[in-house]
Amino acid sequence: MKNRFLKFAALLAALCLALTGCNLIAVDPLMQIAEDRAAVEDIYDTVLAEYDGGTVTVADIIYDFNTQWSYYYQLFAMYYGTEPDDATITALRDDCVDFAVQCVAQELEAQRRGIALTDEELAEVEQTVRDTYDSTYESFLAQMTDDTEEARIARTEYELYATGQDYDAQLAYQTTQALIDKLREQVDSEVAEPTEESIEEAYNQHVEDDETNYADNLSSFETAMTSGTLVTWMPEGYRTVKHILVIPDSSVLDPYTEKKTELDTLTQELETLNEELLAATDDDATADDGTAADDASASDATDSGAVSETDTGTADDTVASLQAQIAEQEAAIAAAEEELAPLAEACFADVQDTLDEIQARLDAGEDFQMLIDEYGEDPGMQNEPTATLGYYVCADSTTWDTAFRDAAMLLENVGDVSEPVLGMSGVHIIRYESDVTPGAVPLEDVRDELYDEALTTLREENYNALLEEWVAAINPVYHYDNWDPIT
Repeated sequence: MKNRFLKFAALLAALCLALTGCNLIAVDPLMQIAEDRAAVEDIYDTVLAEYDGGTVTVADIIYDFNTQWSYYYQLFAMYYGTEPDDATITALRDDCVDFAVQCVAQELEAQRRGIALTDEELAEVEQTVRDTYDSTYESFLAQMTDDTEEARIARTEYELYATGQDYDAQLAYQTTQALIDKLREQVDSEVAEPTEESIEEAYNQHVEDDETNYADNLSSFETAMTSGTLVTWMPEGYRTVKHILVIPDSSVLDPYTEKKTELDTLTQELETLNEELLAATDDDATADDGTAADDASASDATDSGAVSETDTGTADDTVASLQAQIAEQEAAIAAAEEELAPLAEACFADVQDTLDEIQARLDAGEDFQMLIDEYGEDPGMQNEPTATLGYYVCADSTTWDTAFRDAAMLLENVGDVSEPVLGMSGVHIIRYESDVTPGAVPLEDVRDELYDEALTTLREENYNALLEEWVAAINPVYHYDNWDPIT
């Protein structure tokens, strides 16, 4: 199990400094720092859980809590523009207490089994912690503003201690996690492998679920195929393609994409207006049919003549208004298309030399994949699984840029290569890689993945069940509310 927190250390350092501040203390800063540390130590002694033979205190969870808090702080700022709310913070505290108790239970189980870290493993943990600590220390120290070097060092050490990032706290935490990893490895090795029958059952269920999930949700299917999700059922009409993406300079591509977006919006609005016009004329025709079919009702409705004339006039006005709007929209589209053409030409001109090189090498019979590797600028063509599988495209795809999709679907035969086509990401040269057989993927094609998935599930279920037993065996009593992290 890799450490799930180290990657947030730099972010946590910046957040802690920004939120706590580094105020200058004019009189005896070292004494003030010592008093602040003593106050933190009192908080750290607060008991949050008891178990047979020991306790979990704030000190035991503070590194975990602060590191996860920094993650949620970033997450809330990014998606909501706010800080984590009180409910999130208290739930985080509770989770950290639970996690600490689970760690104790796992350490005791490791001891019972005679599992321990070797000298080499301990040295590796110590080096990892030392590297992280030194980097964080330097980051904190560089931002301290006290008058003397002694005070800056003291304040740095205090800030690290107050956020659970002092060396001893990190070493204890990472050593525990390394020991738990060894325990997990041993426990997992005790789980029996999946049977052939269980793999076949998992396959049948997978196929059923995938058909339900993807038959009417092509975008989800396409996302699954680009993310490496195990998929055992394929929709109709798909092919795989690869492409060489050549990106023009932003000075020419950006104006093109802006105008193309404007044109697409105008086109969508025109489609809406045409639908409204069709509905209005259909309503008109339906009303006429109804009147002709029922003379008595028509006679009653038109005794005065006023109602019928008003209704007819209103309908005619609606149709006329829609027709006028459609004419205006069509004129706007024509103008946008006229403005788009030279912008597209500028994009092609910017990369024409590269396109000519690629075409010459294709004409010479060079390998398309080799040209992707040399010229392509789409990360998806370098990263798995799409580097190997390609992109899954059909005529109804909504995941892909329409220019890319339509050009891919125009290719007639496997192995065909398109002319350069301009899309929102740049210029594409597309190769038709394969046809995708619809329906259930043969079991043999996915057996290894199903085996791994089934084994992982068995191990996870087994470990979680044992963990519950280990925790129950130490009789924990929780006192979450003894510490309020909000105040």
